[in-house]
Amino acid sequence: MIRVGITGGIGSGKSMVRDLFQKHGALVFDADAEARELMENDPRVIDKLRRVLGEKAWQPNGKLDRPWIATRIFSDDELRQRVNAIVHPAVRERFLAVAAKAEADGFVMLVREAALLPSASQLDQLDVLLYVATPESVRLQRVMTRDNAVPSDLQARMRAQPSDQEYAAISDIVLKNDGSVDDLEAAVKKLWDDFNSGVYSRND
Repeated sequence: MIRVGITGGIGSGKSMVRDLFQKHGALVFDADAEARELMENDPRVIDKLRRVLGEKAWQPNGKLDRPWIATRIFSDDELRQRVNAIVHPAVRERFLAVAAKAEADGFVMLVREAALLPSASQLDQLDVLLYVATPESVRLQRVMTRDNAVPSDLQARMRAQPSDQEYAAISDIVLKNDGSVDDLEAAVKKLWDDFNSGVYSRND
């Protein structure tokens, strides 16, 4: 089984790439969704986060107050690092468990999607890292339409994420998402075929 990481800035289209791989038969691990689930339901993670973020990070129903958290952590590098130091190890642990079961179940590919660049230990869990590259102007318009986001808040989130150069430098493959949906579908199909023929493998 090949383990493929998908990364890219907000609004890059990495979720669409993930979904296209899933249609071909890949199992998907959404690291951001897993992080949210752990932050809402794992007592160990919640207890540690309360000491860092306080009670305002959760709504009365126990769900995360994501806009409040985003405003805090994307304007405070130190706070963001403290939160990541709590959440990321828990997500890595969950990924290893999912990967072991996926391989036992006979999946040929496991796709791990995350906006953040993987750490060295996370890279060791992957065979290939794929960066979905999309012009910032396209990403900005896409997310403003999708989330009804305030441009200044969105630009702050983009600045807090790695640059195009940082994403590309650590990735094995740069997939440009600046054309049509048909173009993207064709590019993902080619990658699916290449992955399954053994063209890419960091760990060989």
